[in-house]
Amino acid sequence: MLAVAISVPAFLSDDYSFKPLFYALIILPTLILLPLGKIAARDLYRSAAVVYLLAIPMIFWSASNLWSAQPDNFQPFVRRSLVLFVFVLVVAHLVYRLGRDFTRYLDLAFGLVALAAGMLLASLLFMEPQAPHWRLGDGTVFRRSLHASHFFGCFAAYGIVRCYQQPDWRRALPHLIGVLLCSGFVFSTESRGTIGSLVLIALLVSGLWYRRWKDVLAILIVVGVGTVLSYEALMARGTSYRLEIWQQTWPIVQANFWGGIGLGVPLDVPYGGTFIAPHAHNLYLDLLARSGVVGLLLLLPIVLLVGWRALKPTREEQAYLAMTVFFLLCMLTDVHKPINSPAPVFVIFWLPLTALLVTLSRQRQSAMSAPLPEVSQR
Repeated sequence: MLAVAISVPAFLSDDYSFKPLFYALIILPTLILLPLGKIAARDLYRSAAVVYLLAIPMIFWSASNLWSAQPDNFQPFVRRSLVLFVFVLVVAHLVYRLGRDFTRYLDLAFGLVALAAGMLLASLLFMEPQAPHWRLGDGTVFRRSLHASHFFGCFAAYGIVRCYQQPDWRRALPHLIGVLLCSGFVFSTESRGTIGSLVLIALLVSGLWYRRWKDVLAILIVVGVGTVLSYEALMARGTSYRLEIWQQTWPIVQANFWGGIGLGVPLDVPYGGTFIAPHAHNLYLDLLARSGVVGLLLLLPIVLLVGWRALKPTREEQAYLAMTVFFLLCMLTDVHKPINSPAPVFVIFWLPLTALLVTLSRQRQSAMSAPLPEVSQR
């Protein structure tokens, strides 16, 4: 059910709210199973103890609305935080209980998402001409093509790792096809930040993790040729006003340095002379403006932990790390509000992060419970 809930947004071609599906497939079954004793409270706490630390930044980010110009936003964000935390607990419990077998469910979700990517790419052949600025993913459950590229790119990052983890090319072939389909969707959206993040993940996995230098060279050649061939298209949009938006956001940060303006308050950043941006197009800067330096510092331990583990991960961590690192890179050019109404992008960030934290906790528990080697006596 979790695999279906994760992958189903990819099949929704209309502007449909993801919230009802999220509640029906994840939240409601959890609330039913808890009273029935299928998931005991003690068992849930033991399996998810490490992710209770995530409640600290969630509480502060929600509380930032109390001292904002719109304090009525506090209650909605508290409800969103509670829903998010239920989701985090469900994922934590499954990862703790299933261990490495949890990737089977992600494999199923990855296969479904890849199938949807293939169907969407094929639809371009039969689609009527759209508006000049229309891109694949616009007007769907993702709202904008950029957010759709984050969703499919995250699964492409997962598929890259799974390709390298297979013992031979025959078993890797299905994952490779899925990577090509998901990556094809990402490239069709022309989102430069997402494309760059996906390239960096491919280099990280092939170079730093698996030392496949021929693969690294092949990736660099493909990227170089692709950049040359599409240089005019890449440069046509310039910086998309990103630098100006970031510059205009800084006075808001300075005026509300410690506590921010509140997570639910629009930034209303002027750019391009006549336009207004509701967010900073950079999650770190956006979080700094909305929840202050304290709110950003609460995210910093997560970023540092992910960066540290990315240097030399275990096999069990790699898939979750690739997805999380990809999303943290995408945050540099877009994505805002780490707590929001249930949305596909909201899910694919917290799921791999939760799985990574629980995996690290399980590994630590296994290491502490392992018997010490016997010392021979002479």
